[in-house]
Amino acid sequence: MLNARKPAGRFAAVASLSAGLLLTSAVTATADEPPSGGAEQCFPNVICAHAGSGGTTATPNPGGNGGRSDGGPELCSYHGVQWACYDPQWGSFDSGEGCYYRELDKQPPADDSAWGTNKPSDGSIYSKVCPQTSGGQDGAQFVFVPTGQRAKSVAELKQEAKDRVHLPAPVGRVAPSGTAVVKAPVWLWAENATPPKPGNATSGGVSVTVTARLTGATWDFGDGRTKECATAGTPYDPKYGGTASPDCGYEFTVGSGTKQNGAFTATVSTHWVADVVVTGPKPEKYTISMPPQDSEPFTVKVAEVQVLN
Repeated sequence: MLNARKPAGRFAAVASLSAGLLLTSAVTATADEPPSGGAEQCFPNVICAHAGSGGTTATPNPGGNGGRSDGGPELCSYHGVQWACYDPQWGSFDSGEGCYYRELDKQPPADDSAWGTNKPSDGSIYSKVCPQTSGGQDGAQFVFVPTGQRAKSVAELKQEAKDRVHLPAPVGRVAPSGTAVVKAPVWLWAENATPPKPGNATSGGVSVTVTARLTGATWDFGDGRTKECATAGTPYDPKYGGTASPDCGYEFTVGSGTKQNGAFTATVSTHWVADVVVTGPKPEKYTISMPPQDSEPFTVKVAEVQVLN
């Protein structure tokens, strides 16, 4: 359990922190229906968001080296009610208290009343949000946490590592680059589809690495069909002549003459998953889905060849 020493006063007592600590504007504290698998809660100066972040349908993370692939949030429990173990706005959930803790991105000045008698060198100021305490709603407060007293949760480390994976936006390329011909081989490949650097996060003897890998690409030329490729494609080289692409080829069945400017408007989307490896007291390894990355639209001209008898 996380014990905050010398907590600061309620939000109303530390209004001086409102500028730039969590969000720039405050919202009125309200409560919808009592939490039962997830409810929306609004707290002063904290984003109003679904506490479960999809937790009503996600499944808890299996222990050991299970092959998890759903990518859903891990769930924690307090008094029989499930909450996301980590929320991007609220931070990590403490199942002992039923509260979320999040270290402020911008720490207050040393003379701010939030520190009480503590010094910035001794710890950090956290936001503390308790969406369910004694069956009721609690507001947001700022508390001092001594250095080393609170290690980041595994769920928080997983989210941080995932956030540090920056997937590249693909650039669609085709050959021939001038004008393709109906029923002739066309090569497709996506530039800027190299896997990015892995994301890493470490705290309290636990390390998380998230490594993205490409699983395929979808091409859409606006001709009524799409092309699925298992790779990013092979760049064309003149030495290949008129042969077909070995891994990502296409043949148009109609010309683009009737389209605006006589060309198809095309896009390519790359698809990714990421392997998550957790090392520490409870090692894990599983795969999660990552959001697809879309290219900017580009044009492809396709001509129809007329054969004279």
